[in-house]
Amino acid sequence: MKSDNLQNEIEERIESLGGIVTKIVHDIRNPLGSIELITSLLRKELNNDSDKQRLIDHVIYGVKNIDNILSNLLHFTTIPRPKLKKVRIEDVLNKCLDVLSYTIIKHQITVIKDIPQNLRILCDETLMRQVFVNLLLNSIQAISSGGVLSVRVSEDEVESGVEINIKDSGSGIPPEYIERIFDPFFTTKNKGTGLGLTIVHNIIKVHGGSVRVQSKLGEGTTFIIRLGLLPQTENAKRAQSLQLAAGGFNTVGGDFYGSNYTSGR
Repeated sequence: MKSDNLQNEIEERIESLGGIVTKIVHDIRNPLGSIELITSLLRKELNNDSDKQRLIDHVIYGVKNIDNILSNLLHFTTIPRPKLKKVRIEDVLNKCLDVLSYTIIKHQITVIKDIPQNLRILCDETLMRQVFVNLLLNSIQAISSGGVLSVRVSEDEVESGVEINIKDSGSGIPPEYIERIFDPFFTTKNKGTGLGLTIVHNIIKVHGGSVRVQSKLGEGTTFIIRLGLLPQTENAKRAQSLQLAAGGFNTVGGDFYGSNYTSGR
């Protein structure tokens, strides 16, 4: 009982910060958007100077990295409000890989994709992109230069669902950490907020899906997501109910990944 009361108190305090965090993030994103726009235009002007283009790429990647951190803060202090629609899973994953292409190329990572072309899922695309960016970035950071990142999607016709596997060839997660990786602020890295995987878990949960991890030291880690395909599935119905219960959603800021959230319950 004491544990439940403490958890509720922590959640209430975090949510009370939602309005403050939303304003701060909005104020940061305004100049951040200008920096991204100007550097993108500058990159086009430096069409024949690859060395200077690489410097600009550093800036663009830095901007996107900051924006991802801001999105994680928003999703942590507020309740996601999914706006569900049918989207091609291949398109969503490819957009996320494009966002991280600079890091992938820099570290000479081989990306293996096995994604059905016309497979559609019912989800909030903006929120799902945040999920995949966090998971892909987590995997990329675990891989040494020259490693392999695998993204595989399969349809489960029996369960009317889809399974997404994101696997890396990194060093793996120690067994004693596996049960804690979705906890807020837990991280084994020298840098980072420890919020990325918590956000992943929360967004997948409001979509009526599940996320789990398999890892072996020295062999790598696989994140496994299960989601419903169409509105007729039980998972999708549950997600729609959550959306209606939430009473809609708000979108704030001109971000690159996007964020659907609201402050308060």
